[in-house]
Amino acid sequence: GPLASYFKGENLHGGAADGAGLFEKNMYLAEDRILCFEIVTKKKEAWTLKYVKSAKAATDVPTTVPEFISQRRRWLNGSFFAALHATVYFFRIWSSGHGFFRKCLLQFEFIYNAIQMLFSWTSLANFYLAFFFLVRSATSADNDAFNFLSRGAGGVVFELILKLYIGLIFVVLICSLGNRPQGSKWTYTTAIILFGFCNIITLWCAGWTVYLAVPHTLDGWTDIDKVLNNATFRDIVISLLATYGLYFIASFMHFEPWHMFTSFLQYMFLLPSYVNILMLYAMCNLHDIGWGTKGDNGAVKDLGSAKKVKGDDGNEMLEVQLPTAREDVDALWAASRNTLRNKPPPEKEHRDAATKQADRDRNTRTNVVLVWVGTNMAMILIFTSTTFTNWVANVSGKTGSTFNPYLIFLFYSLAGLSAVRFFGSSFYLILRLLGH
Repeated sequence: GPLASYFKGENLHGGAADGAGLFEKNMYLAEDRILCFEIVTKKKEAWTLKYVKSAKAATDVPTTVPEFISQRRRWLNGSFFAALHATVYFFRIWSSGHGFFRKCLLQFEFIYNAIQMLFSWTSLANFYLAFFFLVRSATSADNDAFNFLSRGAGGVVFELILKLYIGLIFVVLICSLGNRPQGSKWTYTTAIILFGFCNIITLWCAGWTVYLAVPHTLDGWTDIDKVLNNATFRDIVISLLATYGLYFIASFMHFEPWHMFTSFLQYMFLLPSYVNILMLYAMCNLHDIGWGTKGDNGAVKDLGSAKKVKGDDGNEMLEVQLPTAREDVDALWAASRNTLRNKPPPEKEHRDAATKQADRDRNTRTNVVLVWVGTNMAMILIFTSTTFTNWVANVSGKTGSTFNPYLIFLFYSLAGLSAVRFFGSSFYLILRLLGH
């Protein structure tokens, strides 16, 4: 039943893997999501989940960058593979005991989750493409957002920021493949600050583009249809309002707007790091199925090479066992010399079950990372290529078009996903007012 699925995650974390694959191990890092899925889709039952708005929770939040990265690794991997599991087994909702109307609503939610998961898979490319097109469009010769520095400075700024962005991704990828966050604390911290700086440049370029697209006199705003027909203004403003504007509205509707004033700027500064650091580290460490919470980031090993003890005078000293008798030293030397003289016969390596499982997990991790990075890199290469740009110009008939159509598609897709979340949030309030 649902509880058996919930506690299976505890068994996997405790070492009782029972031949479970890497996907299943990561899936049960989000055992609460698995429990919810099993409850709602239980065969011939109509069990429901309800959100209790008055409930309060307290947690021991990460206080350092390494702790934050380790925690988010578990959350991201667990939620992604739990969502993948729910998407693959969506048909189980139709064998439950829910009514037809509720089944249709839950089916729509599964479709939404599948689309959201697709955007999560391609988030690395999507964020880079948004950065690339917004900054490039605002640093052209006739639309230079950095003319206040010097004439033609936009092109130089674009090249520098672009190379910085790509370099940071490369550094984070290298660190994620081999280092624990605790060992690369300052590297990750520096990357977070520089990614935040890149996002500031991106937002400045987006604001500059909107500023050039709107009328600069009151008479110009009298013809609102002309303003809305400006594609540049319409695409960016609608996307931003549909995303962040709805966040503000929903926060006020729920009487919880304070975080929008106390945390919004920090969120915008850290936004690139959520994609380029947290997601990258999580995907590169799929083989790590530890909880990632405080004090659970590695095993403690006692090598037994030396012990710290207190002497008779109370001072601390190291106690090391060494042979002191002449006979012991001679015997040790004779054994070592005999070992060096006689080459041992080659022994065929025999891996135990735990080593084989670890090798399989790491190989699976490598394959997933190759597919994930390959998918995102292919998208970046295609949509930033000269061939695609020329094709867009030929189809649209607009030479030197400001925006790439994929960016417009991305804007409206994110706006649509935000609208779905806003509808669900509003619908919950209506049901709550009606006493459901």
